[in-house]
Amino acid sequence: MRLQTLRMLLCIHACGSLRAASEQLHISQPALTLAIQQLEGELGCQLLVRTKRGVSLTTFGEALLPRASRIVTEAERAKEEMAQMRGDRIGQVRLASSPAIALSVLPYALRPFMAQNPDVRVHCLEGTYPAIGPALRDGTLDFALTPLRDEDLSPEWHAEPLYQSEVAIIARKQHPLARATHLEDLQAARWAYATGTRGPGAVVDEAFRQAGLEPPQPVIIFESLLALPDLVAHSDLLATVPRRLIGRGATWDTLCVVPVTQALPTLSLTVLRRASQALTPAANELLGWIRQMAKGE
Repeated sequence: MRLQTLRMLLCIHACGSLRAASEQLHISQPALTLAIQQLEGELGCQLLVRTKRGVSLTTFGEALLPRASRIVTEAERAKEEMAQMRGDRIGQVRLASSPAIALSVLPYALRPFMAQNPDVRVHCLEGTYPAIGPALRDGTLDFALTPLRDEDLSPEWHAEPLYQSEVAIIARKQHPLARATHLEDLQAARWAYATGTRGPGAVVDEAFRQAGLEPPQPVIIFESLLALPDLVAHSDLLATVPRRLIGRGATWDTLCVVPVTQALPTLSLTVLRRASQALTPAANELLGWIRQMAKGE
């Protein structure tokens, strides 16, 4: 199998049509069709089928796609790694980060890294495990900075503890429950949850269950943690956020931490990557800065 042909297959899948893929690849549509036909002949199966909307993958094509993606990604990563080992500071680092790390540790790590590696492109997406698992498995991501449970560990992953993330319950300063000290007082409150590694509101649910209480029912669930402070500041909702985010931004002038006396669960923030995938020098360097800034936060 030719690497270039696998790239063509990935492009066709992304574009959804041969014409769009040929334009993006800057080759003629007949040449693209011939390359795919040669790949199909080599594999002895049909990979694409024409539809009214363009082309789609057959069952064989769907099975080949993740392998093709890994092959292409590893080839690009190998090329970048050789260049970086020669001393060329080029290429890219791909990572996923939980919002808490993206807003606290990561900016301080990126500053010195980018100063020393101006030609290395950093691609960071917001996400946590298990949602980012497929991108780690197929090599799209170098590593992820994510909360992780012990039960999520498996031989396919290399997990490095980064730090323990404490959480706090927040409310607007004028909220009737802003000075509550017991979870019992908050049981009937209106809650906003953010999705996370253990599902929406998992920390809140765990805290109430540890206290022998029935967890509250959320009135709103957000896919992103970043929206919660503004939402809480302009409503009678309560929410939990990582303590490292408290005080970051103008919104916090109108918010406060609800001083409950019961201990709240902590999250284990982890550097997660595929055990069989070696990091490039650039990815290793950025990870070194992340480790250093996480300790100094």
